[in-house]
Amino acid sequence: MTSSTTRPAAPRARPAPNPAAWARDGLAALVVSLAALSFYLSAASLLFQGPLTPHLPAAIGAALLGGAVLSLMSAWRGSLPLASTGAEPATVPVMAALTAAVAAAAPGPALLPTVVAALAVTAVVVGGTWWLMGRRGWGDLIRYIPYPVIGGFLGSIGWLMVTGGMGVAMGQGFTLEHALSWVRAWASGGGDARLLVGVALGLVIWRTTMRYTQPLTLPALLLGGGLAIHAGLYVAGIDIATAQQRGWLLAPFSQTVPQWPLSPAALSSVSWAAVAQQAGLIASVVIVAIIGLLLSDSSLEVAWDQRADINRDLRVLGQANLLAAATGGLLGGISISRSMLNRAAGAQGRGSGYILAGVCVAALVWGGPFIALVPRPLLGGVLIFLALAMLKVWVVDSRKRLPRRDYLMLLGMVAVTALAGFLPAVCIGVLACCVDFAVSSAQLPPVRRLVRRSHWPSRVERPALQADWLMRQGHRMVIVELQGMLFFGATTQLTTQIEALLNDPASRPQRLLFDAAHLRGLDVSAAQSLARLLKTARGHGVQVELSRFDVTQLGLLRTAGAWADAALPCHADVDAAVLAWDEVLLQEAAWVDATLQAGLAQQLGDVATADALLPLFEAVHLAQGQVLFRRGEPSDALYLVHSGRLAIVVDDAGHEVTVRTVLPGAAIGEMGLFRQLPRSATARAEVATDLLRLSQARLAQLRAEQPALAAELYRLFVLQMASRLDQLTAQVTQLAR
Repeated sequence: MTSSTTRPAAPRARPAPNPAAWARDGLAALVVSLAALSFYLSAASLLFQGPLTPHLPAAIGAALLGGAVLSLMSAWRGSLPLASTGAEPATVPVMAALTAAVAAAAPGPALLPTVVAALAVTAVVVGGTWWLMGRRGWGDLIRYIPYPVIGGFLGSIGWLMVTGGMGVAMGQGFTLEHALSWVRAWASGGGDARLLVGVALGLVIWRTTMRYTQPLTLPALLLGGGLAIHAGLYVAGIDIATAQQRGWLLAPFSQTVPQWPLSPAALSSVSWAAVAQQAGLIASVVIVAIIGLLLSDSSLEVAWDQRADINRDLRVLGQANLLAAATGGLLGGISISRSMLNRAAGAQGRGSGYILAGVCVAALVWGGPFIALVPRPLLGGVLIFLALAMLKVWVVDSRKRLPRRDYLMLLGMVAVTALAGFLPAVCIGVLACCVDFAVSSAQLPPVRRLVRRSHWPSRVERPALQADWLMRQGHRMVIVELQGMLFFGATTQLTTQIEALLNDPASRPQRLLFDAAHLRGLDVSAAQSLARLLKTARGHGVQVELSRFDVTQLGLLRTAGAWADAALPCHADVDAAVLAWDEVLLQEAAWVDATLQAGLAQQLGDVATADALLPLFEAVHLAQGQVLFRRGEPSDALYLVHSGRLAIVVDDAGHEVTVRTVLPGAAIGEMGLFRQLPRSATARAEVATDLLRLSQARLAQLRAEQPALAAELYRLFVLQMASRLDQLTAQVTQLAR
């Protein structure tokens, strides 16, 4: 006897630590750490310039803490184990514009707390937005942003990073005015050597890494650049203290302690008005952060041939940014260049991310004295190097793959950033998105097809004469298939096309069906125009009907007055509308047969022949839902539907789909019987149904004993098959259009 108690499942054994893999991850992490720390110092120097320069250790601490939190969370739960996270090039220049604007608006004592609060609020908004997008599954949002707008955003960031790198190299802000004065100063022989060294280092690092792609190239250049600057200072007779005083090195400090934004003292000193004034720049950071993360994940998918779970990364890094904001860390995301460097350096697992987080913590606690020895021109050169790489990809290389109009839009965003700032460029980018969407939508005609009923195949099988008569009446109904996004401009074309149809008495239909199966959206102005068009049609005596409009679209039409005089019939789809229209026509024509015998006599043209044929059939009754035959079974009989209704269904990925409905008077199964083929579909009674069955043996007997009567029966089925052929021809014509 076995016990009914369920034993708990044995815990899944964790893979044993692999010392060799950890050694490779550790080596890769050290290589990446040098690049990451260099960028963190450059980013902090870019964020805290001008009046914020004395607080640079706090910015460095925030960058290191944010890097540690993001690296730890990404290594623990990210979908790409080798992705390197932390402050990344896309958002840093925009955050630098934010800190500069807040610093200009905040009063002196509130300067540092206000800037820290602004960065924390930005991290919370970015983190919360990412987390929400991940929860809602909006990771594919990047595919809806036009490529020129993305290129314009990132090209603008490249420009901001160029000017930011020059400012970091000189220890002050850098604008176009500074550039002109710098050129004049160098022309007169009095230029700033720090800027020249920073620009030269940026160019050298960029060109060298373009030519040599080995993992150690970038770390070697960073170390070599720093040592070369120190050697130059030594040859020039400038000691460490003098170099720090003259701005060649960072100011001396012992610790990098980030400011905790939630401390009561900091919160009480914040100028929230100065933070609120920069809502536009905070929104810009959010936009750039979303684009940056989604592009990073997509790019690494292609580079590594590995599927990334973008929604998972949005959730994980969103939570990481919320944690970084609460502890005083700088927001960040995935860095493509450092991730590629991590893999190229030999990393194979998540260990490199954990080790990088540990390096950031070590630098945060003990790295102050060493960080103070880093040359400013080197930090500026790192930013210039990254900026040149971004500008090449998004501005220079885009010229080859973009049409002239799109490329000019991209250049326009970069030019606006250079002349007026990033926020106006963001506004232009958003406006460009709207205009591009409107233009693209306008290029798609609002009417997919205008189809007469005679060219729309019915899914209902009727007696051949009825079906033929309905096809001949098909010119009296027109189906208007709407498509795309209807807005004011698109409805102008729609109105012109439909009014031309209505104003021609020769082509004017009796019924007009508007189908929304391919309609993506409908705005208020389009709803008003469409409502006026429906009223115009009714004014010409045309009955207007709708199909496949959703609740929102119907609500807009109702608000616009489409139901002012009478409710519009709304059908589930075009087939349902065609069925309803056919029933109305048949009733108006009094085409209703009281008996199957009368229907056969009408089709055969002879009552005596119908009377002679009916005794050959045997009666069959099906309850609702009962199967007459299944797909694959032998075709051993044909049937005439006496009453009720049959559904012809096929299997589609495990689900039954009704492809045809058979009504009284129609025949079924004759094709398989004549051609000796298995049943091609399943027939099931939708309601209680009575049929007449003619077996294969009885048909053979009829051919042998009464060939003339058999010929009349064959003629009946030829009429039925000809009707089906006409419907098939209509379907082919519809598809061709």
